[in-house]
Amino acid sequence: MKAPLILLSAICLGACGGTGGTSNSPKERAAAACEAEAKVRIGDKTYQLDAAALAQSAKRVDDVWALQAPIIIEPGLRDEAKQTLECKVRVQDGKPDEVTSINFIF
Repeated sequence: MKAPLILLSAICLGACGGTGGTSNSPKERAAAACEAEAKVRIGDKTYQLDAAALAQSAKRVDDVWALQAPIIIEPGLRDEAKQTLECKVRVQDGKPDEVTSINFIF
């Protein structure tokens, strides 16, 4: 009885990939850099941004990744603002990711 349970557990753990749920793909690195820059620009205000949607939107244009996703600034408050975050990020191995452009579009 223990052998099938151990085998099933091993298969499930193997499917997780052993990376702790993180990925270092260029798309995800670009999305993380874009969100970090957006957070700096927004300051102390709260916001909602779907990081997975931002990464999924990434399209490579020359040596830069272009991303966009909906962002809500001050969600649930009187000053709530729904916008689109557009961002361009240069991702190069061995170098810090560089946000080359960021826009909040109403």
